[in-house]
Amino acid sequence: MKVFLFQALIVHLIFNVYVFVRGWQVLPKKNAYRIPYALLFIIELIVYLTGLIFNVNLPATILKPILLVGTWWMVLIGYTTALLLIYDFIQFQGRWFDPIRKLNLQKIGLKRIFLVISLVVVISSMSYGHYRFWHPVVTEMDLTVNKKADGLKNLRVVMVADIHAGHLIDKGVLSMYVDKIMEQKPDVILIVGDIIDYDLPPLIDQKMDEEFRRLKAPYGVYASTGNHEYRLNGEEKIAWLASETGMTMLRDTAIKVADKFYIVGREDDHAENRKSLPDIMEHVDKQLPVIVMNHEPKRLSEESSEQADLAVYGHTHNGQLFPYNLIMSMIYEVGHGYKKKDNTHVYVTSGLGLAGPQYRIGTISEIVVLNLHFD
Repeated sequence: MKVFLFQALIVHLIFNVYVFVRGWQVLPKKNAYRIPYALLFIIELIVYLTGLIFNVNLPATILKPILLVGTWWMVLIGYTTALLLIYDFIQFQGRWFDPIRKLNLQKIGLKRIFLVISLVVVISSMSYGHYRFWHPVVTEMDLTVNKKADGLKNLRVVMVADIHAGHLIDKGVLSMYVDKIMEQKPDVILIVGDIIDYDLPPLIDQKMDEEFRRLKAPYGVYASTGNHEYRLNGEEKIAWLASETGMTMLRDTAIKVADKFYIVGREDDHAENRKSLPDIMEHVDKQLPVIVMNHEPKRLSEESSEQADLAVYGHTHNGQLFPYNLIMSMIYEVGHGYKKKDNTHVYVTSGLGLAGPQYRIGTISEIVVLNLHFD
């Protein structure tokens, strides 16, 4: 973790220095402009370092604003850096291409115009992305399962992943999520990992268990672990989820629900001694429908080879911010959405909550409703 934080600091400094220098070059040479500009970056750095170094010891009332400002700035600087690099690259091409050279991109006036346009584009995108975060999309699909379910004809599965409850996804946000989930009138609720963002105290202090316990469904509420459950005191967090939230934690476990179907919950890859799916399903009657929860969609063939009828995943966030959604589709067989893998219905959700910045640019916050029809 310390290595990651150090790397994040280095990247943060590089981006900030680059944007600062490029902005400084086009500012009028007057203290009325330059002093506030320099102070803005100095204050941001102080805020960032305060959050980075003292986050464990800061009260939530101070830490949350720091995190909100820090993540806002991170997205702003990241996108601004990308746009300025594009400008510099085009300007550099003017050495070889006469039409570009004639544009005279070195002119201060053009650079000022481009910087202003860049900020307008970035801030507008962030505003829309923040709206997308606060307005989850309900994705609904009808799927046919060619099995009998002991008289059950239809099952309305409401599935979410990546809630990331903590300082930023606080009790108020979680309450909104619970309301939205319950509006879907689920028969069964599945939560596929990364329920807790990082540490447990914010959930206890805000009594978030009260919100989790509002999740109700006729066939129950089931959850599996994700990689964030294993960040810092993993067993303590998972034990709290199992004992305080009313959800059934399935850890490399298969459970028969009302003698009609099975739900299998796989441990995240970060768990020690994670079982193979064949071991977990050794005593599963595959004549009944089988639903598998697995946080990361690494090897879809594992679920399809075990004749799972439905396999649901999270983890990817679909990149969360453009262009990372394009990268997810390169890394994973399914970065987001539906696929039929052999006889297995596969759905990878882009997640409900977020890790870090509260923006969805090029992606959606998602609640998935899968209407299973048994034949």
